[in-house]
Amino acid sequence: MLLKDRVALITGGGRGIGRGVALRFAHEGAKLALVDIEQAHLDEAAAQLAREAPGTEHIIVRGDVSASADVQRFFDETVARFGRLDVLVNNAGIGNPPLPIITMPEEAWDRTLAVNLKSVFLCSKAAANQFIKQGGGGRIVSVASQAGKTGYPMLTPYCASKAGIILFTQAFAKEVAAHRINVNCVCPGTIDTPLLRGGIETASGGAVTFEQVAGTLLPTIPLGRVGYPADVAKLITFLASDEADYMTGQAINISGGQEMH
Repeated sequence: MLLKDRVALITGGGRGIGRGVALRFAHEGAKLALVDIEQAHLDEAAAQLAREAPGTEHIIVRGDVSASADVQRFFDETVARFGRLDVLVNNAGIGNPPLPIITMPEEAWDRTLAVNLKSVFLCSKAAANQFIKQGGGGRIVSVASQAGKTGYPMLTPYCASKAGIILFTQAFAKEVAAHRINVNCVCPGTIDTPLLRGGIETASGGAVTFEQVAGTLLPTIPLGRVGYPADVAKLITFLASDEADYMTGQAINISGGQEMH
């Protein structure tokens, strides 16, 4: 098992990529703290863990990853339950209203940057301080996006937030390397998640389905299919494990070839 007895905190762990990572980590022997702003998503994730990875030690914690008091509580509860922390997965994220910047409400910009980027700052800071206190290093893996490398119209706040994660990863990796803390991020492409499905429905007013959009995108994906949370979870598991000891500051595409730089 790649993560046997490691303690991992996963933000946005109630659904989508976060839940996929939780399930993979559970099968690799990790102990889990799942964080999400929606209690229903956490309850569903816990139920799935009970079905598919029975016996996995875990806690669920509801709160807002963009609020510093909530973030400190996540880490306090995790350490109180398990005695330590070994891995942080910064996965929580939202989209933005599908609008051009010239009509984008200021509050929509602020909320997207707060949930997607400020949360990475808050959680990474808390995790690194815990790792340093414990000694022995740690792993931070953040979920960026191919949209952090290539801009997409009507998604400017989202693109900016994900690009910020990539540069945060590079800079922070250099700051904490002396403490044996590895900091990396992954850049998913077109992944079948509730976030993407909801974004398509919102943008089209329900007139276009995920399957229709995916069909138009397939020619741009060399491997010929969309991705799934389990695909991304494999890469995050590798980065969280000892197999990635000599990797830090990287932004790795997981896009079926849709993004190649």
